[in-house]
Formats: sequence, C-alpha cells, structure tokens
Amino acid sequence: MVEFANKYFRQPAAKGAFVSVYLWFLPTGPLASVKSKKPKDTRDPFEMVRFSKSPLSESLIEFTDPAMNRVATDIFLCVCVMCVFSSLQLIGQFGLMKDEAYCQILKQITGNTSPKPDSCQRGWRLLYILTAFYRCSEVLKPFLLKFLQNASLSQGGVFQGISKACEQNLRKTYRYGGRIIPPSSMELKATVAGRSSKRQLFLFPGGIERHLKIKTCSVSLIDCENVRPLNKREYILDIATEAEPMDCNYSLWFRRVIWTQTLKFDNELCVTMHYNQVLPDYRKGLMNILPRGKVSEQLFLQISKLSALQHRAKDMTFIPSIHELSEYIPPLLFGKQPPQAWVTMVTQHMQQVQTLNPHQAKAQFLGLVSAFPMFGSSFFYVQSSSSGSIYAPCILAVNQNGLHFLNKDTHELQTAVPLAEVQSTRTQRPSSGTSYPYVDLTLGDLTTHRVTQIQLKQGLELCRVIAMHVENMLSVREKRFTLSLCYKTLGRALSAMHVENMLSVREKRFTLPPSEVTVL
Repeated sequence: MVEFANKYFRQPAAKGAFVSVYLWFLPTGPLASVKSKKPKDTRDPFEMVRFSKSPLSESLIEFTDPAMNRVATDIFLCVCVMCVFSSLQLIGQFGLMKDEAYCQILKQITGNTSPKPDSCQRGWRLLYILTAFYRCSEVLKPFLLKFLQNASLSQGGVFQGISKACEQNLRKTYRYGGRIIPPSSMELKATVAGRSSKRQLFLFPGGIERHLKIKTCSVSLIDCENVRPLNKREYILDIATEAEPMDCNYSLWFRRVIWTQTLKFDNELCVTMHYNQVLPDYRKGLMNILPRGKVSEQLFLQISKLSALQHRAKDMTFIPSIHELSEYIPPLLFGKQPPQAWVTMVTQHMQQVQTLNPHQAKAQFLGLVSAFPMFGSSFFYVQSSSSGSIYAPCILAVNQNGLHFLNKDTHELQTAVPLAEVQSTRTQRPSSGTSYPYVDLTLGDLTTHRVTQIQLKQGLELCRVIAMHVENMLSVREKRFTLSLCYKTLGRALSAMHVENMLSVREKRFTLPPSEVTVL
C-alpha cells in the first residue's frame, strides 16, 4: 500500500490546521467532541498508510471534486466508531468513495496503536463486510489483493484467517457484483462479534432437510405458492435479510435446472438430491420416447434394470412385488407386457445389483437415465397452442438444446425450437378466473420472427426457466468469443467484439422485470 499511497494519496495539509469533529457513538452513546492534532507536513510513505488516532481533515486520495473531502471525513468517523450501516450507505451513495473507504480501513489496521484491545480486530471485521459489498477500482485492486495475501501468509499473524476470508469475499464480489441489501442488525452484530456464518434450513428433493452454513458471500448458483427461483448472482444472506421481516418461516429449496455440467457421483447427498429430483419425471415416463407407441427389446431391458436399481436404492434385497413394480415402471410402459414378464426380467437384474449399496444404486440409476433423450429437461403440460405445428394438449420439454414439443402419449417429437431462436417470452393474464395464463413466445431471428401463443398452468415458471437457459447459453458463447480474441487479427477481433456486444445487450434484455415480461 506504500506504493499506492505514493502515487495516489494527496499532498499533506498545511501546518497549524485544527479540525473540530462532533460524532455520535452508535448505537446509543454521548455526543463527543474531538480536536485533531496538527497534521504532519511529511510525505513519509510509511506514515501515510499507518494507524492514525486523529480524525481526517480531508480525503486520503486526491479527488478533483472538493466536496468529496466532507464525505471522506464522514466515512472515516463511521470507520472509527464501527458504524457499519452508515459506512455502507455513504459508500453506496458516493461511488468514488469505494477506494477511499478501503484505504482508510487498511490505514487503521496497519500498525494499530489504539488503547482499545479489539480496535484492530474490529477494523478487520469491517473490512470483511466491505469486501462482500463493494468492488474497489481496477487501479487499487492489485495493491489491495497483495495486502490481503501478505497478511494471510505472514508467519504467526493474528489475522491470517480473516485476511484470507477478505480476499475470498473480494474475488466473489468481482465475480458476482457484491451484495445489494444492507445487512440486518442481527447479521451485523454477529459479524462484529466474529461470527461469519449462520445455519440455514434447506429443503432438498425427496423431502430431505439439511441445515447448511451460509457465509457472508454465499451465492445462489442453483434454482430454488409464494415461490420464486433465485438468480445465480443473488447472495443467500441478501435473500434472508429480505425474507425475514415478511415471514420468518421462509424456506430455501434446491432444484437443478441447468444440466450442462457432468454428473458426479462421489458426494452422497448430491447423488440423493439429483436422484429424488429426477425420479418423479422418470416414473411419469417423461424421459422416454416411444416411436409409434412401440417398445424395443433394449428399452424393456433398460426399464427392468432401472426398476431393480430403484428397489435396491430403498435398501431392499428381496424380489419386488407386482405392486412395487407398477410404481417403479412408467404407466406408459408397464402395460406393454404382462406383469409377470416384468417380474421375471427384474428378478434377473436383482441378482446383479445385490452387491450395490443404496448410494451406488442411485448413482447407477442416474448414469443410465442421463442417456435418455429428454434427461435434464424441465417439463410443462401445454393446454392449447396457436401454432399449426404444435398439437395440444402436449408436453413441452425445455433443456439446453431448446424447446421440444412432445406428443402427450408417445412423447414423440412434434417440433423443436433452438434456444437461439427464442427472442422473448411474455406472460398474459387469463381471460377468466378459471382458465390458465398464456405465454407469448417470440421465435425466429432479429429480422424475421413469429409469435406463438401457448396456454399452460405454469406460465411464469416457464418464462423463468427459458430465461435461465438462454442466459447460460449466452454466457458460454461470451466465453468462447473472449478466448477467440487471443488468436484473431485486429479486424476479426473487432468483429467478434461486435458480436460479443450484441450478446451482452441480448442478455440484459432477457431479464425478468416485475411486469413478468422477458424481451430479447
């Protein structure tokens, strides 16, 4: 930080200046008057970045706007008295002050000589909160990261752990944008007291409940009747802060929507969650396609083995009954051969899966089902459609490859729409209190497009799921274009930049505003 101070800190104030400061010691405390000492007329770089007992009379960083001096001194007083809420408000209101606030806190935790024994510790905790909310500038970033890395690597350092946590917070803030909602009083008290996590109840598919630790910068990377999916950049504690005043009995649900990542089977809870989410759709037959309603011999064998794996996943070793098999096998398939024929086929597979434990049986089940055509889809039942190529009622399967309209009985494909052709989605309120809402799908490209209207019960959820898939698609494309810039000539690079800018604009427009409209 000495190098940064030499480059960007202002020249010292003139000798003989006295500053009178009045501040409130929060949350409840007396009004105090403090007189500062004469500022030293020095450019000693080590003194510029070390603890100061006297209030600042002007900002550390030299700004062109003189009004920023007053804001800087207000922030410094908030830092000194650990008024976290006011600090965050001031920094958020005056964006230029982010670097200033970081420099002030680093100054106060460097060579801290305060008579208060926990002064430096509280300063670090304030830095821990600040790194979760605001990015510093790209200019300050390398200096700040180096400061935190040095502190975390110092041998025998008291603040190794929290400095590493601050670095992790800052990197997440750069990646996800930083938390938005100011922390609740309960969270602030816990953080100031040194507690950086809370136990939160999460509900997993299959009725599983788990209490998980949520930290200051825990972010939603997954999708969770008042239910709404979480954006992948939303901070869990922001959600908690927003939900607790309305209803303290809120719950967070885990449910996977994007299935682009390869399944991993080493974590038992992860396998159980995926198994319990996939199983209901499998048992409804939604993942199977029957050309002309016929079942191949290979599919009979697959379904038999999957039935045996379901039985073993329940830790059962005896042969399943016909009633149990009717639960394991989709109704669409169960009637394709006599029940006793199913028993015979499943019995053969039961001998093969006896050595598996329930976790291994679930993992094998997922591995086999993941090869089915509609695996990884979100399914919707469409009541009616305005398109001549979509015969409703039908099933709509949405996945990373696009929108697939399937025959409601055989699940054969009627028509498919790639994600790249989905320009916008818009929900329309039902015409009467008993009918389902409508969704307008604008399909095509930027020059030629058509509107297809479909009617279904889960209209808003459909729009949200499509938006998540489109956002993921654009994110993948953006990474590809970014990598290609390293290998292209300037002319071709400029072309790629134009395409990347187009994708960026499209992603911003594909956001669900309060009006429940998604425009591409």
